[in-house]
Amino acid sequence: MIKFTFYLSLIILGMFAMRFGIIQIRKYKQGKTKVKKKSLEQIAFGIFFIIILGLIVYSVNGLLFK
Repeated sequence: MIKFTFYLSLIILGMFAMRFGIIQIRKYKQGKTKVKKKSLEQIAFGIFFIIILGLIVYSVNGLLFK
C-alpha cells in the first residue's frame, strides 16, 4: 500500500509539473515572460521535462508491472 501511494503521488506531482510547464510556455509565447538567456532556459526546461517524464514512466512501470 505504501508503494502504491508513493507511485500515485509521483504521477500526480508529475502531472502538476507538466501543467505548470504548459502554462509557462503559453505565457512565453504571448510575450508575458521575458527570458534573457534563451538557450540556457531551453536547456533547463529540457532537463526538467525529461526528469518529469522519467518519474511518470517509473511510477507507471511500478504500478503495472510488479
